[in-house]
Amino acid sequence: MAVLPHEGTYPVMYGTYSTPAGSSYRSDYLARPDAVGRFPVVLIVRDEGAISSHIKSVSRFLARRGIAVLALNLASDGSGRFHNGAGPSDTDTDVLLQLDETQRFLADEDLRWALTDPVGVLGIQSGGRLALMAAALRRWVGPVAVLYAPLDGDEHRRYPVSRQLERLSGPVLGIYAADDDTIPAAAVDAAQGSNPHGQWLLYEGVGHGFVNENHPHYNEAASQDALARLSGFFTAGLPSPQVEDTG
Repeated sequence: MAVLPHEGTYPVMYGTYSTPAGSSYRSDYLARPDAVGRFPVVLIVRDEGAISSHIKSVSRFLARRGIAVLALNLASDGSGRFHNGAGPSDTDTDVLLQLDETQRFLADEDLRWALTDPVGVLGIQSGGRLALMAAALRRWVGPVAVLYAPLDGDEHRRYPVSRQLERLSGPVLGIYAADDDTIPAAAVDAAQGSNPHGQWLLYEGVGHGFVNENHPHYNEAASQDALARLSGFFTAGLPSPQVEDTG
């Protein structure tokens, strides 16, 4: 793994990471503080397709602030479909099983850098519905955040978002664009009504993808604010780093 020079609280290690997946391994992306000790963990569940440079950038941003981030390559066959070979109706169950397996791996005492009680989850775009599903159905999930995740249109799925929002008991942060052509502001307001203890934020004057430095709607000021909120949100909801003094 490469080491990024100090830019923030910690220098970070980052690169491809082999995570056990059934009888094989999944090629994920890990960014974590380059220090001896244990660190809180956030799993990134992204939209379908390859792990993008934007997701890697977000991972490193959080890692510099004391969080170990594992971006999951759930669609590892490159097809844009989740790779267990199941039909669409089984995708939700497959994702939950993969997330459970990943959590068990990270919680193993032989893995000496992770604090996993609880684990945070960040869902980006279509991965957001899967993050909310996991938070509603799995006790090991702590704070959950989503970046412009669809809030409807998944009624055919096993666990549609609309049924999960009121089941979310832990900390929730939703980040959305007021000028998003695909997710109306009214849907975000409705999500706030269904999940009143969560923070469902609408950034004025920006469009879908505004956090992504490679997106046409990228807005530097709004992106920096959103990333700072993500960092503060996970820092507040997860265990504090346990850094060893090696002298």
